[in-house]
Amino acid sequence: MQLLDDGKLLSEYATRHSEEAFATLVERHVSLVYSAALRQARDPHLAEEVTQAVFIILARKAGSPRQKTILSRWRVLIAGLNKSGTK
Repeated sequence: MQLLDDGKLLSEYATRHSEEAFATLVERHVSLVYSAALRQARDPHLAEEVTQAVFIILARKAGSPRQKTILSRWRVLIAGLNKSGTK
């Protein structure tokens, strides 16, 4: 699963309910999501909750017909959080 890009992993999760595919996505991005949330919230417990919420929302929207749009928006959101937290 490590060799698949994020879009293919999300598609695999959406169509085949592959926990391995979703776990790979989480593994790839959890540190970035958590660090961005921590910079914004400045509270480790709240940052953990935000991180969980981000992945829950991604999982829920994975089967959307606009899956590529969802993944793109998700990446932009995380990048924005990461950038705004460095000011």
